[in-house]
Amino acid sequence: MQGRTNWISWAVLGAISGFGMALASWLLLAPNVGPPPLFPYQDKVFHIVAFGCLTGPAVLALPKPYLWFWLAHMIALGAGIEWVQAKMGEGRSADPLDFLADAVGIGLAFLIGRLIRKRFEAPTS
Repeated sequence: MQGRTNWISWAVLGAISGFGMALASWLLLAPNVGPPPLFPYQDKVFHIVAFGCLTGPAVLALPKPYLWFWLAHMIALGAGIEWVQAKMGEGRSADPLDFLADAVGIGLAFLIGRLIRKRFEAPTS
């Protein structure tokens, strides 16, 4: 039974990460057109959710030594996306507050993931 549960856990983490990548791709690179936001700061909330979904599964799945690589990767992705938006036109522009929202999503995912890992990891002697 343990093997099946482990497989399901990995599949769920992969699905969350995949959803985050799809959301990030659409949110961060699509032309800036469409209906007005449904609520204030909707864009910032989407940034937080997308980067949280991209970071959280890695915090839960990666061994600790590789976690810093992933966090640096995610920060660079957030900054890089803003740079690309500044260069691409299509009604897009760079927004430092979007990068800040990305960083908030990364930070929240890191903190929540570490709390979850601490609760379920076996103590080391």
